[in-house]
Amino acid sequence: MRSQILIYILAAIAISCMSCAEREATQAKFHPPNFLFCIADDWSFPHAGMYGDSVVQTPNFDRIAREGILFTRAYTAAPSCSPSRASILTGQDMYRLEAGGCLFGTLPRRFPVYTHLLERSGYLVASTGKGYGPADLSLEGYEHDPAGLPLQEKSMEVARYVRSTDYAANFIDFLDARDTARPFCFWYGAAEPHRPYDYGIGAKNGYDLAEIKVPEFLPDTDSSRNDVADYYYEVEWFDNHLGKMIAALERIGELEHTVIIVTSDNGMPFPRAKANLYNYGARMPLAIRWGNRINPGQLIEIPVSHIDFAPTIIELAGQQIPEEMTGESLVPLLLGSTKPFVRQFVVTALERHTLARPDNKGYPMRGIHTRDYSYIHNFEPNRWPQGDPDIDAWPQGFYGDVDDGASKSQFEDNPERWPNLYQASFGKRPAEELFHDSQDAFQLNNLADNPEYEEIKKELKENLFDYLRKTKDPRQEGLSPWDDYHFSGGNEWH
Repeated sequence: MRSQILIYILAAIAISCMSCAEREATQAKFHPPNFLFCIADDWSFPHAGMYGDSVVQTPNFDRIAREGILFTRAYTAAPSCSPSRASILTGQDMYRLEAGGCLFGTLPRRFPVYTHLLERSGYLVASTGKGYGPADLSLEGYEHDPAGLPLQEKSMEVARYVRSTDYAANFIDFLDARDTARPFCFWYGAAEPHRPYDYGIGAKNGYDLAEIKVPEFLPDTDSSRNDVADYYYEVEWFDNHLGKMIAALERIGELEHTVIIVTSDNGMPFPRAKANLYNYGARMPLAIRWGNRINPGQLIEIPVSHIDFAPTIIELAGQQIPEEMTGESLVPLLLGSTKPFVRQFVVTALERHTLARPDNKGYPMRGIHTRDYSYIHNFEPNRWPQGDPDIDAWPQGFYGDVDDGASKSQFEDNPERWPNLYQASFGKRPAEELFHDSQDAFQLNNLADNPEYEEIKKELKENLFDYLRKTKDPRQEGLSPWDDYHFSGGNEWH
């Protein structure tokens, strides 16, 4: 005890000898930061201005990137709403989370989530919009959404199919009512750009369809161009509320004390995107800003994962990272460190998305992603990857793992018109897929059977299955529990 008191006395003397500026810097260094975690619903990389998209307007995401760090190889843990958000909250791979790894499942209470850990350490924790889910929280007895106490009171007039929640106004109310002596952690979860879309709303709001660049896995048609423009309209809706939140933090002098993380839960709700481990399903926009603590204008090409958010936030808050978290703290990347952040790959996974196959079956996949390559292992290649074509699955209809919309409907109406693209989106797949991402951004050229890439495939597969064993994926023990977990969103198949 005496030695501790002596340390405190010496520290006080040292601080008293500092200049005022040095003293303020020292105090700020150890002041727990606020956190504003901003997550869109179904937004893909590279649809932001800072990634070179010249059509969609994302000035506020771009500002976070300019004044902080822009990540070019960030990946969701699972390209499906509930498992993605569960992995973000827990810092764990989705296959470790039992029913939390399924859409419309529930997250067992025994898995620690970063929001609860911060709350116990004195943080104010709240949310607006979409938090964890869709899920049945009552199954685990949650008092409220684990993303934070939901604040949904403020609403606004909106276009058709856009959520009426005034996200920014709810955040401002939170800021006005909070105890200013305590740091806060706020989750902004937009419902945009999730479907459905008001067809043509993008063109009505100024998008020139001739400028729309349709991803190469979709037909370049008026339907596709309108669909992408409508998606862009909702991406901008998310970004607009982000801008209002940034402005609110500036007004009260908290912007420089707040770590702002901006990303999405999974990719765009189009064929061969969401609910797939391909780039447009699993590769995410990501920018992080923290005042002058992060050197601005950095571009990070090292692969990072959504499971890294929880350990990063916990470390920045000065707390101990739980051992069960499989993510890695990004603090060395954010703040610089004598111990560099070294990572060669990240892993993605998916089990069951919707109920699109008999007997509640999913389409189990695991993927590994490096700077240049993606290797995907499909465990059940005899199943339909996007759902059975003959099942009218709730709520999407045919090929039920693909959200309904104009891009999907044109395939349904004219399957023979684009046979190769139809096969790429809906057809059965081989057990192994390998893509040279730096040469094939749309991942349409499977190199798994190409002898020139055999060694690369072998190395990626070994690294993937080593990681799955180390992180205790039940499939590595011959288990498949996901088919039996309750689906709280609709009727299950029996």
